[in-house]
Amino acid sequence: MPLASQALAILRELQEITGGSRYLFPSVRSWHRPISDNTLNAALRRLEYDQIELTIHRLRSIASTLLNESGKWQADPIERQLAH
Repeated sequence: MPLASQALAILRELQEITGGSRYLFPSVRSWHRPISDNTLNAALRRLEYDQIELTIHRLRSIASTLLNESGKWQADPIERQLAH
C-alpha cells in the first residue's frame, strides 16, 4: 500500500535529521543499527511511566487491539505492520 504524500514528506525530513541511515531511528552508537526496545523503554521511564504501566511491547499490543476492534482494517495487515 503506498504511503500518503504527507507521510513521505515526514520520512524525508526524518532522513535529513538521521543523516541518511537506512533506519528511521538509528542507534546513537552506530547508525548501522536501529535503536533498541531498551532505548524506547528508557524514554517512557523519563516520561514517568513505570514498567507496570507501559512498555514499548505493551504499546504494540494496545495498537493491535484498538486497530482490530475498530473494524476498519483486516487483521493480517495490522499484524504485518506491527511485526517485530
